[in-house]
Amino acid sequence: MSIYGFCNIALIPLRARASHRSEMLTQLLFGEAYEILRFENDWLHIRTLYDDYEGYIDRNQLALIRKSEMETYYQNQLPLSVSSPTLLHDKRRELSFYVYPGSTLPLRDNNSIYLGAEYLVVDALPPQKTMEETLLSFMNAPYLWGGRSPYGIDCSGLNQVVFKIADIQLKRDAFQQAQQGKLVQSIEDARCFDLAFFNNNSGKITHTGIVYKDNTIIHSSGKVRKDKLDKQGIFNVEKEEYTHSLHSIKRFL
Repeated sequence: MSIYGFCNIALIPLRARASHRSEMLTQLLFGEAYEILRFENDWLHIRTLYDDYEGYIDRNQLALIRKSEMETYYQNQLPLSVSSPTLLHDKRRELSFYVYPGSTLPLRDNNSIYLGAEYLVVDALPPQKTMEETLLSFMNAPYLWGGRSPYGIDCSGLNQVVFKIADIQLKRDAFQQAQQGKLVQSIEDARCFDLAFFNNNSGKITHTGIVYKDNTIIHSSGKVRKDKLDKQGIFNVEKEEYTHSLHSIKRFL
């Protein structure tokens, strides 16, 4: 019998092994659900429902939900992914906290989330930003391996969160995202919000970013930044050098 949980705090790190010292693979944002594959002492081996990513979370961060709730609020009705920080009120604990852009709100009605033992009320849903406004709101966010929030985000995480808010589901890693979408034949055919992928000397895809206006790309490298893009790759305007070699471009819109 499957057991499910959901992230009931702003974010939860998902680690490669059952240790706080282990590599952070990604982060669960508020509201994202997961299946528990195995209990390992103080840790849970889980698989995320959004992108089928596996890893370990601290058992103290477990919030159980019933299978019927998972089916209703994550499968039968698509939950809202917010584009701005959103204030929630925890009615059981009598506290308030903000959740990040890309967080999932499996709403029971217009303003309440009632899953398992959790009862939260949305203070007020901010207006949904356009895809461009969402992307630009991440500018200058620091690079963080495995990160998915404005306080730290990696290249494929940026793609995934921005497209999630636009109701387009991407896999987690750059090489996985490169297997999705429709191939764009040349850089001259690229459009705003296509995804560009970049390879290392061995031909392995190691980086990605979002094609923007005027032959530029927005990507997370050191920070979320805008650089020049051409058929050779990314030209870093601060370093005045090419930093990434173009592999392919895919279209999702």
